[in-house]
Amino acid sequence: MDTEILRRLHYAAAIGCGVFAALVVHILLTVFGAGLDTVLREANAGNAKQMASAIAWWAIAGAGFIGGWSTGAYLIAAARGREFIARLAQRFLIAVVFAMATAGGVMSKSGNLGGTIDVIAGLAALGLGVICAFCGARLAYLNAEQV
Repeated sequence: MDTEILRRLHYAAAIGCGVFAALVVHILLTVFGAGLDTVLREANAGNAKQMASAIAWWAIAGAGFIGGWSTGAYLIAAARGREFIARLAQRFLIAVVFAMATAGGVMSKSGNLGGTIDVIAGLAALGLGVICAFCGARLAYLNAEQV
């Protein structure tokens, strides 16, 4: 396969895994009642709910960035033939997919989902995950070009 096409596929996979990590964190925080939607549910939300939403915002952004960066680093290491790092990162990616499936299963069991607020919070988490995963993957590839 052409090197440029393979690099773009690695880049897309890194961004996709970063988005998965961000969505896992969003789903888990929503299940525990500390998601992005806590401040949207009441017109006069208190400081505690605003703080929970702010922490959720940063946790989702951090998960997207770390997911994109770590997947990018894994794919770079795998392409360069570093076996230990590739196996370690492969296990991490399997854990992220497992966590996503588990969180989705838990989320589907709760009965109060599907309103406009949940759609807004989900789209915000998706957008934040895409942006931060892109930044993380880009950082991984910029660091790899320097080494």
